[in-house]
Amino acid sequence: MKKFLSLLVAVLFIAASTSALAAPDLYPAGDRYPLDTDVSITWWVGEGFRPAEVFATADESPFHVNLQQLTGVNIDWRWVPHEAEQSQALNLMLTENPLPDVIFGGVNLVSDAARYMEEGVFIDLTPYLEEHAPAYWQWLHSNPAYANAFKTDDGKFFGFGFFREDGGWNDSFNGPLVRQDWLDECGLEAPVTISDWTNVLTVFNEKYGATFTAPWPRFRQMGSGMSGAFGAYGSSDLSLYLDGDGKVQMAQAQPEWLNYMLQLNEWWAAGLIDQDLLANQSDTETRAKVLAGSSGLAYSSMGQLSNWRADADQAGEGANWVGLQYPTGDDGTLSMIFGGYGIGSTVCVISGDTDEAKIPVILQMLDYAYTDEGFLFWNYGVQGESWDYDANGEAIYLPIVTEDPDGLNNAIEKYSGTTWNGCGIQATRLLYLKNNPASIEANNLWFYPNEAVSSYWRLPPGITLTADESTENDFIRSSISTLVSETCAKLITGEMTAADWDEYVGQLESLGLARMLEINQAAYERYLAR
Repeated sequence: MKKFLSLLVAVLFIAASTSALAAPDLYPAGDRYPLDTDVSITWWVGEGFRPAEVFATADESPFHVNLQQLTGVNIDWRWVPHEAEQSQALNLMLTENPLPDVIFGGVNLVSDAARYMEEGVFIDLTPYLEEHAPAYWQWLHSNPAYANAFKTDDGKFFGFGFFREDGGWNDSFNGPLVRQDWLDECGLEAPVTISDWTNVLTVFNEKYGATFTAPWPRFRQMGSGMSGAFGAYGSSDLSLYLDGDGKVQMAQAQPEWLNYMLQLNEWWAAGLIDQDLLANQSDTETRAKVLAGSSGLAYSSMGQLSNWRADADQAGEGANWVGLQYPTGDDGTLSMIFGGYGIGSTVCVISGDTDEAKIPVILQMLDYAYTDEGFLFWNYGVQGESWDYDANGEAIYLPIVTEDPDGLNNAIEKYSGTTWNGCGIQATRLLYLKNNPASIEANNLWFYPNEAVSSYWRLPPGITLTADESTENDFIRSSISTLVSETCAKLITGEMTAADWDEYVGQLESLGLARMLEINQAAYERYLAR
């Protein structure tokens, strides 16, 4: 029965995807906007749609200014600096008294929603949504997976979520990259297996002095890197996954993960991995290394591939970076790739300190993003200012965006709220417009051959813990996460070896691994029963 329910969940998520580039059928904005109100609100934004870095204030940001004008709501924006650590910033904000009216943050707001509502941090939206947020209500009920992602086990809706229009394709935006020009110069085929990777890395290192590199925050994520070639499910960040029997497991407690780490160590010891890998904390650092020709095989995103190709064109140095299929084990193993269900881990909630009279206005303001008109604005900006329709009726950016001296990606961020995430629906068309054709081809290569292992090993978005579970799980997870991160670094660099594995597993057990898995298994089974 559990296997059947797990399969049913997967089917529901498959149905969450629409056909490529087909605009979603959304509730009409009609003549509701701008709202006739003098309400002012405070809105805290932890990540995502903060003003582009070139702007000092929200008053300089076209997206933020236009959102207020289009919805008719005055907004006092509060956001976290781009370089800040998000979870720490969220925890600090939650100590404020009073809390901001609207809070936009990451995965902890979702998994701990029941506890936060019980504590009065944010409110239950169920009594209000159908009346005051009809567009969002319609969207949530267009697919069971959407509704389940943003309600608790007892059926309470708690926030406005982020969705990607075409589901899995949009979520498989990270993957391996290679310099095709170097493969051609060396007479090499694109590497397929891990052994092929070792050969290519060795040749590139001997001929060009190049190494494998990646932005560490991307590489360490759940589902990143090359772990799938070893039957593993993650890198440095603690990763929970579903095995073939529907049981919740932790990737970094499995021998397959150790084998992955030992392979990375072998490459590290041979000088085939960038020795600054663990210190590459931004895309910018990796981008500079790539432009300098110090890498020919890497792991990053479709957006960064667009940047790398633009840099190469501008420099005229001939680098031809392209997407590369995820490696398999020498026996063909590929357990997973970086991916998802098209449902984000961020959410926008209304705090428990909000004046009750403001709630209907806030709901209508947030609802705008899920209307037909708001979908276009949140993705492209104001029609006639930053975008318009082409002869085929497709959205295209205008010269103010395409010719912006700050570059296309930075320009789009000035006008769009869903460039990275947000409280709305990211249009697939946006990704096509902001990326080089080679990046679209890379994403196709990462996703379509690997769709079966792109996401269905992941716990579904929206699993929530009870208040007691949340407190206990957070305590255990914090300690285990630190141990996992430290162990990953030590195994890669050789400070730890396979001989230390049993001691490490014993530490995991002493920190409460079994209890953490038990808590999350129970939460997953409650999710299936919704």
